[in-house]
Amino acid sequence: MEITENVSKLVKPSTPTPSTLRNYNVSLFDHVSMNVPLILYYYASHKKQNGIQTNMFIDLEISLSQTLTQFYPLAGRYKRNALFIDCSDEGALYIQAKARFQLSEFLDLKKDLKHDMLQDFLPYDIHKIGEMDDPLLSVKVTTFEDGGVAIGMCISHHFADMTTICTFIDNWATRSRLVDNELELKLELKKYSPVVSSCAHLFPKADALDTKNLDATTVNNNYILRVFSFKGSAIEKLRQQVMSDENSIIRHRPSKVQLIMALLWKAFVDTNKANGQLNASLLHLPVNLRNIVAPKYFCGNFFTAANTRIEASEAINLQVFVNRLNESINKTKVKFAKVLSHPEINWDVLLEPFLEVINSDAKVYTFTSWCKFSFYTADFGWGKPVWRSIANVKVPNAVVMMDDKEGDGMEAWVHLDEKHMCELEKDPNIQAYMDA
Repeated sequence: MEITENVSKLVKPSTPTPSTLRNYNVSLFDHVSMNVPLILYYYASHKKQNGIQTNMFIDLEISLSQTLTQFYPLAGRYKRNALFIDCSDEGALYIQAKARFQLSEFLDLKKDLKHDMLQDFLPYDIHKIGEMDDPLLSVKVTTFEDGGVAIGMCISHHFADMTTICTFIDNWATRSRLVDNELELKLELKKYSPVVSSCAHLFPKADALDTKNLDATTVNNNYILRVFSFKGSAIEKLRQQVMSDENSIIRHRPSKVQLIMALLWKAFVDTNKANGQLNASLLHLPVNLRNIVAPKYFCGNFFTAANTRIEASEAINLQVFVNRLNESINKTKVKFAKVLSHPEINWDVLLEPFLEVINSDAKVYTFTSWCKFSFYTADFGWGKPVWRSIANVKVPNAVVMMDDKEGDGMEAWVHLDEKHMCELEKDPNIQAYMDA
């Protein structure tokens, strides 16, 4: 399946960034050195104006340029040595490409898809970031022979977490969809106007901390990607199982995220024990802090992490995994609500979960939940996405969880070495709930 790139250019903000906003200082939250990958797929019937089909590539480029005016750090460059974003308006990378096959043909392969192929829909290397010329935002728009469209994005984690990315996508999609309706466009954009304000005035810049290890994301080309799909009905069955026992320790209704995390994590622990690996196991989960103290559309990175540990000597069932996860997440939210009330005093506590991972003797698994984020409904004028994906991020023992198309199920994008992946696929508890 061939994809050819026809145009590659830098798109600048439609309005120059004021000199007063030139330097965007990064804080301790902005230490992750990787691009966040996201690909949205559409069965697109290209928009028409007065019965004439418009040039979709140009329309998206214009609306992207307008969006960058509000999200101006994404058009700048990260100065790694000085630890700030130079909002220089150098521009975002914008690539136009054509696939020599149909989107429907590609989507039919989902269960047998070679996941390395997903990289072809992305505009940039996920881990190429931090050099002087590296763009903070890259976009690749690929058209298919049947009129379908894929929009692949790489967005620097030095500026954006998933909440920021969704605000950006919603803003861009709204401009593209409502280009001919100025009144509705103004009303809709109010919902997705970003609050661009660095946390550096509240928390130390990274150069004030010993964070040389925090910005190093481990990459391993030997780690493969597999997608495990769980239907909503199977997740409900799993929920009933952990709650039905009259002696159950579960005192809450577990979310589907907690359930699938616990199911996969238990399988990881069981596999390690079966292979004679007696390390403790640590689950590392990013937690959005906006729900606690920050505005919904606060842009940048604003998250901490909840760590949950299982000792090698513990023989525990799925209920305990679920309960430990819930307790850890709740304690983290309460703890950081207090910390953030006086960040100038307590900022060092914010680093604790990250330093614990770096210094841990345990085997670490990083789970990230992208469930209930708005990119599932991002409409550029062609309706909602029919699918969304990442690519192989090649980060050891990483799991990205996303809603399925129906919304009540889930896809878990799991990165493991080949030996452990084969064992995970054969795990009877995984097979019992996974969509065949």
